[in-house]
Amino acid sequence: MKVMVGIPSYNNEDTISFVVEQAAEGLKKYFGGGLVVNADGGSSDKTREAVLSAKVPEGIEVRSFVYKWPIPGKGSAMKELMEVAKAEGVDALVFVDSDLRSITPEWIYKFAKPIEEGYDFVAPLYIRHKWDGTITNNIAYPMTASLYGKNIRQPIGGDFGISAGLIDVYLENEEVWKTDVARFGVDIFLTTTAIAKGFRVIQTPLGVKIHDPKDPAASLGPMFNQVVGTLFMLMVEYEDVWRNIRTLEPVPVWGELVRGEPEPVKVTLSLLKEKAGELFTKNESTLKKALSPETFRGVREALKTFEFDDILWSHVLYDGAVAYKRGVLKNAEPLIPLYFAKTADFIEKTMHMSTLEAEKVIEERAKIFLEEKPYLVEHW
Repeated sequence: MKVMVGIPSYNNEDTISFVVEQAAEGLKKYFGGGLVVNADGGSSDKTREAVLSAKVPEGIEVRSFVYKWPIPGKGSAMKELMEVAKAEGVDALVFVDSDLRSITPEWIYKFAKPIEEGYDFVAPLYIRHKWDGTITNNIAYPMTASLYGKNIRQPIGGDFGISAGLIDVYLENEEVWKTDVARFGVDIFLTTTAIAKGFRVIQTPLGVKIHDPKDPAASLGPMFNQVVGTLFMLMVEYEDVWRNIRTLEPVPVWGELVRGEPEPVKVTLSLLKEKAGELFTKNESTLKKALSPETFRGVREALKTFEFDDILWSHVLYDGAVAYKRGVLKNAEPLIPLYFAKTADFIEKTMHMSTLEAEKVIEERAKIFLEEKPYLVEHW
């Protein structure tokens, strides 16, 4: 089987050579060789030099290029990596992030081998700290699970295995790459498209994910807008797929689950609350139009105490999707203060919980979103 590892990057000089070396070892050990390709966004540091000077075994080819797609972002890098994979005629393309510190050679096997066994899309199954992945835990996971009925835990995990057939589907419409799919919307696009078009999907257990996590209030606003905007866009496109789904199916796991304890993640609770209040005031008139009167009243109350229950949160996102469909919201940005408020609520509720206890809270959230789905269908 011909396997390529694709690594999108931007200013990852400190971490990327380790990722390249681990990926190369995996290709050599499990597939006898292969190709590691880096698509860079024009880094101002020595990312590309770090890629090309990485120590790799014989039989591994390493390439690095600056992608040409005019929209700067992770998705643009991944688009051009898929084009390279297609030109090279690979059977499986494995994407890994450039800031990973927990990647091992086995990751490459765990992403590529299921493709050889007939799966098309391999999603990661990590152990993450309870406060890592707040967009995943609060939005991408419960929304994807409740909409499309597949209990896929990391729909925007960043690391994936993809079949040649699925690459063709991702590249067939160039217009989609002129949206936020070219930025951080790419992961939810990859996952949703695979599910909605009926490809065979599986999860692969990778143990603890150690990377460079982001403090939500400090740096995740733009990412929220791009991920959620893309999620809403895909809801409009795939309405016929999700509208009648009322059950949540388990997604198979390839191999044994891996145990471990993740590194703590730093979050600034006071900044989350402060920004939630400030940005709500700034976006209040837009939110009043976008949310139902009942939801809007609930949100105003929640912002006084930061008690933000999952039923209210599901209605916020469902109302937001309806407002996006109707053109009331041009993008998801006005919802950012509510994401900050919900994240603050989750941090306070899970402050003294273990990772496992917090995980149960997140799994319950997906079930609540599914129970509240008739609200979405009624308002859609």
